[in-house]
This record gives sequence, C-alpha cells and structure tokens, in this order.
Amino acid sequence: MKIREYHERDKDECLRIFVSNMPEFFAPHEISEFDTFLDNPRCSYHVIEENGVVVACGGWVLRPDRSSSLCWGMVSRSHHRRGIGAYLLHERLHLIAADGSASCVLLETSQRSSPFFERLGFVTTQTERDGFAPGIDAVAMRLDIASRDVP
Repeated sequence: MKIREYHERDKDECLRIFVSNMPEFFAPHEISEFDTFLDNPRCSYHVIEENGVVVACGGWVLRPDRSSSLCWGMVSRSHHRRGIGAYLLHERLHLIAADGSASCVLLETSQRSSPFFERLGFVTTQTERDGFAPGIDAVAMRLDIASRDVP
C-alpha cells in the first residue's frame, strides 16, 4: 500500500469508493457534496493505492480553534476489514501530529463506523439519531492528541 496526496485524476476512483459504501455508510444524497468537495478539497487530502488502484481516501483540516477534523475518509467496500482503514487513520493522525498545531482530532461518522474509531481511541461526544439520513445517525467523536503519542 502507498499513501499519497490526492490529485484531480483520482476523482472518479474516489467517487467509486463512495458509491461502494452506499447506502450503509453514506446516504445517496451525500454524493453531490463529496463530488463538489473533490473539485477543491481545501484540506490535506490523500489516497491509498494498492497495486496502482485507489482503494481508500481521506483527509484532515486544521480548524481555527486548534482542533483538527477528519474529512471524507473511506475505504472501497471490497477492501473492508483488511487494515486499510486503520492505516489511513494512522497516517492522517501522524500528519496532524507532525503539524503540531492541533490539540485534538474531531470527526463525525455513523453508528456503523463509530466502533472502529472507538477501538483506536476516539470517544463519542454526541449522537444525533438520523443525523445524516434516515437510519444513519451522526456520531461526533474526539481524540485528544496534545498529551498522547500518536500510534
């Protein structure tokens, strides 16, 4: 596996990754928001390649309050449960820690992905039932990194 910065040429593959995760992890109406995001990410956004094929993508942004937010992280459905999501998360956490500006990492995910983040140290701070779409709750999570060594 190889992680690298996102380029415009990766857009179609990232959209395919998104579609592979619908409707369980993403609601169909969210694809237009992701499509627009990919045109100009305005954050540190990366892809993971395996054998020359993009199989995951995700990014992070530093916020004015000294927190960092993870954005649009996902792994192709056919590549779930192979450690790629953990690798993507760890790489993003290393980039955030190397920047040195953030004291914590925030994210919003669904109830279907929150156990993954809990296993890696994130704590749920709020849950909104059907927050993303019917049947897809919005789960806000936090990881304090100021006093923690990033794995």
